[in-house]
Amino acid sequence: MSDMSSAFGEAAFEQVNLNPLTPLNRYKFLTASVVPRPIALVSTIGPTGLVNVAPFSQFIILSATPPILGIVSGQYSDGIKDTHAHILRTQQFVINVVDEDLAQATQACAFPFRSDQSEAEIVGLDTLDCTTIDGRRLAASPMSFECRLQRTERFGETATLIAGEVVAVHARAGLVSGHRVDHRKLKPLGRIAGRSYCRTREVVEMPDGLDDPYRQYGRELRS
Repeated sequence: MSDMSSAFGEAAFEQVNLNPLTPLNRYKFLTASVVPRPIALVSTIGPTGLVNVAPFSQFIILSATPPILGIVSGQYSDGIKDTHAHILRTQQFVINVVDEDLAQATQACAFPFRSDQSEAEIVGLDTLDCTTIDGRRLAASPMSFECRLQRTERFGETATLIAGEVVAVHARAGLVSGHRVDHRKLKPLGRIAGRSYCRTREVVEMPDGLDDPYRQYGRELRS
């Protein structure tokens, strides 16, 4: 078995000390290191009926059965974000997948608009009715997940994990076949850091037989 670590010695690395960093710079370092990240463009309904749209690049699958997706919401110095507040009030939200065509609109929605303003209206994002929750999904998104709040969990001083059970999924025609998603048509956008994003069309395919040398070490899996 090849030793892939043999090309690197201790001298090839340097230790990064996170302790002296300010909270903001620590956040910037971590989000610039854990890349690329998928982007959830979350739509919620405000107390006056306005459609709020905000991007979240701390976005994860928490469970497949039941299907639960999670986003991490930070907070402003004067309180939690509008999206977070709307989810707590309505117990529901929509995660809209961001593709390449939504790149500039996603960045625009990251602007700190006042709570009495609708990002959907200002940025020019058309919305469609949801089928299971009382919300709005983005017409330009290739895939949208209607979610009901499952739970929230606070981490550290400013981060809250918001978990939502998926109760309905809408996919652009021709995008899904059975359980398979055509990523060439999905064209998902990835987040790098700051105002930088990446395309994900260049795929690294693994050759057949790659696992053969390791089968003697594998566990016996039941179907």
